[in-house]
Amino acid sequence: MQLETRASFGWGPTSAPYAPCDQGLVVHYDGSDQGLAGKSHQACRQYWKNTRKFHMNSRGWADIAYAFAVCPHGIVMEGRGWQRQQAAQPGGNSTWTSVTFMSGPSEAPTRAQINAFKQLRAWLRGKGLGAGIRGHRDFISTSCPGEKLYALVKNGGLAGASGKGSTTVKEDPLIGLKKGDKGEAVKALQKLIDYAGRGKELGEVDGDYGPKTAEALRLVRKDMGSEAKPGYGDEVTGWAYAQLMAAVARRQGGK
Repeated sequence: MQLETRASFGWGPTSAPYAPCDQGLVVHYDGSDQGLAGKSHQACRQYWKNTRKFHMNSRGWADIAYAFAVCPHGIVMEGRGWQRQQAAQPGGNSTWTSVTFMSGPSEAPTRAQINAFKQLRAWLRGKGLGAGIRGHRDFISTSCPGEKLYALVKNGGLAGASGKGSTTVKEDPLIGLKKGDKGEAVKALQKLIDYAGRGKELGEVDGDYGPKTAEALRLVRKDMGSEAKPGYGDEVTGWAYAQLMAAVARRQGGK
């Protein structure tokens, strides 16, 4: 399974509280066709960001409504994540986990999309998720998730093995970043450093892994008890990433 976590979008930990959400998966879709299957994956990433903005700014919700999404290119995207209170299916927001397909009423899910859903389900089953699969309309009166997806819910087409068992967590583009790198992944790193409390030292979130970013990361590591000698912020090692995420969790949790 290829998973893009919240961190890969530059989002901090969700403020949604814990909830079991262990009865199974609830399938959703968008109210209009998206045409994402014919676009690059970057369009899917932008769609996910826009959805979160809409839910928070227009709906007034604490975060994006869904726990996860699956895109037509076969990539899983994290929303609120596993075992967090949903805002997706009234009556089941604390007991079921929501997954939205990035598609609309006349769009059939791609094979890659269905496989991504199955891989996500298998992964979550390993964490204690129940076997149930329902549609949004099973909770309230709505057309969601559309006739094509709901038929797969009812006939078992979304259950079973996908043929791929390994998991690639797409937060790893941050691991291995080093001084001199540029781009969106660096922006995500910088946002996390800001969330960790070192925004003043970091300065602008500009996608340029320069001296200020390196020093701010070094200070985050120092905050977490690392010896943090000069140069300890010049590369995002696995240990540096773990310390950064722990610092974000501590800061965002108010500890």
